[in-house]
Amino acid sequence: MEHYRWMGKPENQVAMSFSDWMVILVIMFGVIFVPVLHAMRWSSTAQYRLVRAVIDAVIAGAEASAAPRGRAKAKALRNVDRSCRLVEQRLFQVHTIARSVPRRSSRLRPIKRHAALVAGAQRVALHQVDVAPARALTELARLQLAIAENHLCGQQAALLSSERLQEVRPVSRLRNTWLESAHIALAIVAAMVAAVLTARVLPVIGVGDDLRPWLTLGASVLAATLVAGWGRVTRIIELLPV
Repeated sequence: MEHYRWMGKPENQVAMSFSDWMVILVIMFGVIFVPVLHAMRWSSTAQYRLVRAVIDAVIAGAEASAAPRGRAKAKALRNVDRSCRLVEQRLFQVHTIARSVPRRSSRLRPIKRHAALVAGAQRVALHQVDVAPARALTELARLQLAIAENHLCGQQAALLSSERLQEVRPVSRLRNTWLESAHIALAIVAAMVAAVLTARVLPVIGVGDDLRPWLTLGASVLAATLVAGWGRVTRIIELLPV
């Protein structure tokens, strides 16, 4: 750290290599982002992540139901789809969110299997939005509220009744996990590469020292957004201290 602090001082004017920048970014990730992610997982509001996602989804459904036809309706329905994807992600994390199931507990398997079925039931309800929008949005909201209520009651393996899960195809948790992990990994790599390239290009084109950090940060956020989408980036930005 002393070595890189010395090289970073303006009076030294030492040209850092690509490996130097990569090491600095890795150190910053370990010092800043790892504690933030840990605090996010164990904060007082972390245990309500599924409930908050359900509330957002219900609100999105209400806005879609009240939106006039045209572009406003299409945008509202896209928000419904995005909010349902977030609920689905939280369903696969319900054993962690509840904080009541040890990692090696035998209770994990039925909870995960049930979460996959509940996610499948939500997809079935969501698919009806393109068949009968008004009724489907109402039924989707009822289903999601039932999930949140049972979750708060501690029924992690009974978020929906068995009657509502009949003939429902479970969602592949492994596939969702790999896709989400790939998106996050690509976003991190894109942000790091953009930061390194920007830091090397800005001095060459004569950008002042006061603007370089802001432009580097902007390039990193832009690269991550192009790779992983604005939704994932905003959820990470919201966790950063202001």
